[in-house]
Amino acid sequence: MTRCAVALAFLAVAAAGLARADEKAALKELEGTYKLMSAEQDGKFAEKDTIATVTVTIKGDEFVLSAAPDDKKLSKIKVTPDTKLANIDFSPQDGLEKGKTFPGIYKLEKGELTIAFSEKGDRPKEFKSDNGVMILKLKKAEK
Repeated sequence: MTRCAVALAFLAVAAAGLARADEKAALKELEGTYKLMSAEQDGKFAEKDTIATVTVTIKGDEFVLSAAPDDKKLSKIKVTPDTKLANIDFSPQDGLEKGKTFPGIYKLEKGELTIAFSEKGDRPKEFKSDNGVMILKLKKAEK
Protein backbone atom coordinates (compact mmCIF):
# COMPACT_ATOMS: atom_id res chain seq x y z
CA MET A 1 0.00 0.00 0.00
CA THR A 2 2.82 2.42 0.87
CA ARG A 3 4.61 1.65 -2.41
CA CYS A 4 1.43 2.45 -4.31
CA ALA A 5 1.06 5.81 -2.54
CA VAL A 6 4.71 6.66 -3.22
CA ALA A 7 4.31 5.71 -6.90
CA LEU A 8 1.17 7.85 -7.22
CA ALA A 9 2.92 10.82 -5.57
CA PHE A 10 5.86 10.43 -7.96
CA LEU A 11 3.51 10.34 -10.98
CA ALA A 12 1.70 13.46 -9.76
CA VAL A 13 4.98 15.37 -9.39
CA ALA A 14 6.16 14.20 -12.81
CA ALA A 15 2.86 15.22 -14.44
CA ALA A 16 3.03 18.68 -12.84
CA GLY A 17 6.59 19.09 -14.13
CA LEU A 18 5.52 18.11 -17.66
CA ALA A 19 2.62 20.57 -17.56
CA ARG A 20 4.98 23.41 -16.59
CA ALA A 21 7.38 22.40 -19.37
CA ASP A 22 4.51 22.41 -21.89
CA GLU A 23 3.42 25.86 -20.67
CA LYS A 24 6.96 27.23 -21.01
CA ALA A 25 7.28 25.78 -24.52
CA ALA A 26 3.92 27.29 -25.53
CA LEU A 27 4.89 30.71 -24.14
CA LYS A 28 8.19 30.51 -26.04
CA GLU A 29 6.30 29.68 -29.25
CA LEU A 30 4.04 32.73 -28.75
CA GLU A 31 6.95 35.13 -28.13
CA GLY A 32 7.32 37.96 -30.59
CA THR A 33 5.83 41.20 -31.84
CA TYR A 34 2.46 41.14 -33.55
CA LYS A 35 0.43 43.63 -35.56
CA LEU A 36 -3.28 43.75 -34.79
CA MET A 37 -5.19 42.78 -37.94
CA SER A 38 -8.72 42.91 -36.52
CA ALA A 39 -10.65 43.22 -33.28
CA GLU A 40 -14.26 42.16 -33.00
CA GLN A 41 -16.79 42.09 -30.17
CA ASP A 42 -20.45 41.12 -30.44
CA GLY A 43 -20.13 41.07 -34.24
CA LYS A 44 -18.80 44.63 -34.43
CA PHE A 45 -15.32 45.31 -35.78
CA ALA A 46 -13.00 48.03 -34.50
CA GLU A 47 -12.23 50.77 -37.03
CA LYS A 48 -9.22 50.21 -39.27
CA ASP A 49 -7.66 53.52 -38.18
CA THR A 50 -7.78 52.32 -34.58
CA ILE A 51 -6.30 48.87 -35.15
CA ALA A 52 -3.59 50.21 -37.47
CA THR A 53 -1.78 51.73 -34.48
CA VAL A 54 -1.90 48.67 -32.22
CA THR A 55 0.95 46.24 -31.66
CA VAL A 56 1.27 43.38 -29.21
CA THR A 57 4.52 42.09 -27.76
CA ILE A 58 4.69 38.76 -25.97
CA LYS A 59 7.80 37.91 -23.98
CA GLY A 60 7.70 35.16 -21.40
CA ASP A 61 4.45 35.55 -19.49
CA GLU A 62 4.05 39.25 -20.37
CA PHE A 63 1.54 40.47 -22.94
CA VAL A 64 1.99 44.17 -23.78
CA LEU A 65 -0.61 45.91 -25.93
CA SER A 66 0.62 49.25 -27.31
CA ALA A 67 -1.74 51.68 -28.99
CA ALA A 68 0.71 54.60 -28.99
CA PRO A 69 4.26 55.12 -27.70
CA ASP A 70 2.99 56.23 -24.29
CA ASP A 71 -0.13 54.02 -24.15
CA LYS A 72 0.89 50.51 -23.06
CA LYS A 73 -1.22 47.95 -21.23
CA LEU A 74 0.60 45.10 -19.49
CA SER A 75 -1.01 41.77 -18.67
CA LYS A 76 0.46 38.60 -17.32
CA ILE A 77 -0.64 35.56 -19.28
CA LYS A 78 -0.96 31.93 -18.37
CA VAL A 79 -1.38 29.34 -21.10
CA THR A 80 -2.53 25.74 -21.03
CA PRO A 81 -1.67 24.28 -24.42
CA ASP A 82 -2.71 20.69 -23.73
CA THR A 83 -6.47 21.19 -23.92
CA LYS A 84 -8.66 20.69 -27.00
CA LEU A 85 -8.73 24.47 -27.33
CA ALA A 86 -5.54 25.98 -25.94
CA ASN A 87 -6.40 28.18 -22.95
CA ILE A 88 -4.99 31.61 -22.22
CA ASP A 89 -5.77 33.74 -19.16
CA PHE A 90 -5.03 37.46 -18.99
CA SER A 91 -4.33 39.23 -15.69
CA PRO A 92 -4.02 43.00 -16.27
CA GLN A 93 -1.27 44.60 -14.20
CA ASP A 94 -2.63 48.16 -14.17
CA GLY A 95 -5.75 50.24 -14.63
CA LEU A 96 -9.29 49.43 -13.55
CA GLU A 97 -8.91 45.76 -14.53
CA LYS A 98 -5.90 45.13 -12.27
CA GLY A 99 -6.50 42.04 -10.15
CA LYS A 100 -9.05 40.52 -12.53
CA THR A 101 -8.56 37.51 -14.76
CA PHE A 102 -10.01 37.25 -18.26
CA PRO A 103 -10.33 33.65 -19.51
CA GLY A 104 -9.72 32.92 -23.15
CA ILE A 105 -8.65 30.50 -25.86
CA TYR A 106 -6.05 30.87 -28.58
CA LYS A 107 -4.61 29.29 -31.69
CA LEU A 108 -1.37 30.01 -33.52
CA GLU A 109 -1.25 29.01 -37.18
CA LYS A 110 1.35 30.10 -39.74
CA GLY A 111 2.35 33.22 -37.80
CA GLU A 112 -1.23 34.30 -37.13
CA LEU A 113 -2.43 34.37 -33.54
CA THR A 114 -6.17 34.35 -32.85
CA ILE A 115 -7.35 35.02 -29.31
CA ALA A 116 -10.91 34.89 -27.99
CA PHE A 117 -11.48 36.07 -24.43
CA SER A 118 -14.26 37.21 -22.17
CA GLU A 119 -14.11 40.25 -19.92
CA LYS A 120 -17.25 39.03 -18.16
CA GLY A 121 -18.27 35.43 -17.97
CA ASP A 122 -16.94 32.02 -18.81
CA ARG A 123 -14.11 30.96 -21.08
CA PRO A 124 -15.22 30.98 -24.74
CA LYS A 125 -15.78 27.56 -26.27
CA GLU A 126 -15.23 28.73 -29.85
CA PHE A 127 -13.77 31.64 -31.83
CA LYS A 128 -17.04 33.54 -32.09
CA SER A 129 -17.62 37.14 -30.97
CA ASP A 130 -20.94 36.95 -29.19
CA ASN A 131 -22.03 37.31 -25.57
CA GLY A 132 -19.27 39.85 -24.85
CA VAL A 133 -16.44 37.74 -26.28
CA MET A 134 -13.61 39.74 -27.88
CA ILE A 135 -11.73 38.25 -30.84
CA LEU A 136 -8.25 39.55 -31.65
CA LYS A 137 -6.47 38.48 -34.84
CA LEU A 138 -2.76 39.23 -34.85
CA LYS A 139 0.01 38.66 -37.39
CA LYS A 140 3.56 38.04 -36.24
CA ALA A 141 6.03 40.63 -37.48
CA GLU A 142 8.78 39.37 -39.75
CA LYS A 143 12.21 39.20 -38.13
